[in-house]
Amino acid sequence: SAAARHKTLRATLSWSYELLDEPERELLGRLSVFAGGWDLEAAEAVGAGGSVRPGMVLDLLSMLVDKSLVGAEKSGEGEGSYVRYRMLEPVRQFAREKLQESQEAPEVRRRHAEHYLALTERAEPELLGADQGEWLGRLRTEIGNLRGAFSWSLEPGDGEDERAGLGLRLAAALGRFWDVQDLQEGKRWLLTALERDPGGFPAVRARALGGLGWI
Repeated sequence: SAAARHKTLRATLSWSYELLDEPERELLGRLSVFAGGWDLEAAEAVGAGGSVRPGMVLDLLSMLVDKSLVGAEKSGEGEGSYVRYRMLEPVRQFAREKLQESQEAPEVRRRHAEHYLALTERAEPELLGADQGEWLGRLRTEIGNLRGAFSWSLEPGDGEDERAGLGLRLAAALGRFWDVQDLQEGKRWLLTALERDPGGFPAVRARALGGLGWI
C-alpha cells in the first residue's frame, strides 16, 4: 500500500514537472538545495544562471507557487515583513533528483554555501550591537541552510581546501550565535573546522579559536 501511494505521488510530481517550461525546471531544481525555506535574496543568489536571469527569479517563483510546487508565507510585521518560501519534503526530494541529473549540483551548492557565508559574516558584528535580537532571530531561521552549507564544506574531492576554508570562516563568524542556539553544536563545528583548516586564514583561525575558548 505504501509503495502504491509513493508511486502515485511520484507520478503526480513527474506530470507537474513535465508541464513546466525550462526556466521553471532549472529554478525548481536549484531551490532544492535549501533546507527549512529561503527568501527572495537567497533565491536570486542561488537560482540565477542558464536560462534563468536574476530579474526573472521573482516571477518564476510566483509561477511555482501558483502551481503548488513551492509554498509562500509572510514573515515579520510592518516594514520588516518579507515573504519566505519553502517546499514540501517530497517535492524537494524530487527536485533534488532533477538537480543531480542536470550535473550542476556542485555549482549550485557552492553558491548556496557562499550566500550563507556572506549572511553570517554580515551578521557577526551585529551580534554584539543594538540589533542583535533581530540578527539572532534571522540566523535561527536559517539554521537548516547554515548546517547544509557547513556540511558541504566538509565534503572530500576537488576543491576540498577551498571548501574547508569556507567552513572555517562560517564557523568563526557564528561564534556568538551558539549562545542562543546550541553550545555543543557550536563546539563541534569549531573543532571540526579547526581540524580541517587548510591554512591561509590566520585571522579567521584566531577568531575561531577565540570562539571555541569562549564556549
